Amino acid sequence: MMPETSPILADYIMRDSTMVFLIIGKEGNILESNNFTDALVGKKLKGLALNELFIDFGKALDLDQLLKESTEKTLVNLSTAANLPETYYFRFYDLGNTILALGEANNYEIGLLRKSMLELNQELNNLTRELQKKNAELKKLNELKNQFLGIAAHDLRNPIGIIMGYSDFLLEELIEELTPDQIVMLETIQNTSEFMLHLLNELLDLSAIESGKLRLEKQKSDISALIRKNITINGVIAAKKNIQIQMQSFESIPDVLFDENKIEQILNNLISNAIKFSLAGTTVRVNLFLTGDHVTVAVADQGQGIPPHEIDRLFKPFQVTSVKSTGGEKSTGLGLSIVRNIILGHGGKIWVESKVGVGSTFYFSLPLLRPSP
Repeated sequence: MMPETSPILADYIMRDSTMVFLIIGKEGNILESNNFTDALVGKKLKGLALNELFIDFGKALDLDQLLKESTEKTLVNLSTAANLPETYYFRFYDLGNTILALGEANNYEIGLLRKSMLELNQELNNLTRELQKKNAELKKLNELKNQFLGIAAHDLRNPIGIIMGYSDFLLEELIEELTPDQIVMLETIQNTSEFMLHLLNELLDLSAIESGKLRLEKQKSDISALIRKNITINGVIAAKKNIQIQMQSFESIPDVLFDENKIEQILNNLISNAIKFSLAGTTVRVNLFLTGDHVTVAVADQGQGIPPHEIDRLFKPFQVTSVKSTGGEKSTGLGLSIVRNIILGHGGKIWVESKVGVGSTFYFSLPLLRPSP
């Protein structure tokens, strides 16, 4: 029962006071609690054991000892509705058959906490503004970098193309007049200029992607025919390494909406990579099948495989693995990054499965055309 006091004060304590107010039985059970305490804990406390409220004491709650120390404040943590402990300073008073427990928050500590929070919030705002400023600067620098890459690659492409064209001409038209050493030198010039031209084209693609200017001209097309065409082109290179390319389609594949030039670029990258890292006498398999509302292409080789810890960086720019090509072919480290962005631009997915010593399979999927309602 509540101790004797004026009705107005009793009503205030029970309904409006922001102090923790408890009447406790001698056995440690709660007989009465005010609205504030019930709301703080998130449930009606009447009838519960004090141990369920005071998370500090547990089963070792000693009310007699607390009453002896009633002149001193006892620091107690309450279990609140938010499942977070909240600290209050309690005094315990012996009322005869019952015990009165009054708890109050430490306003000084709350004030310090609020002050610290305001200072931290101000510091966070300052850091946020500084971060926004730095991000704006980085964005501008990145745009300048992409602009530079685009201009440099575009301007270098013509002279590199001329060098490659002249070397082709000399090898085709004057080969009978050339010495073996001269032929080797011209072939080196031809191969190097071809690699440089390939690199410049990839830099232009990367510049367009990073500047958000990747343009896709999607049309309804037959992806099966495009794959067969690309296999024919790469078959010449594969034959030089005694590697076979086989295609298998497991079902009838409907036309798909895609940019034919870009998807051919992807196929050329994945199939030429499979050839590049495959050993002589092996087979590269290109499989085409439906997976739900997507058409999926899988390019599998019987090559060296990729170490598991290196797979995560495959689709990042300028990243190469420790796996070496089997014919001394060079790699720019840009191809798969460009492939990934083109696939994402089509709303598709790309992933890889690989096992060292067994081979790798690169998959990409494109969404099927949705039927008109």
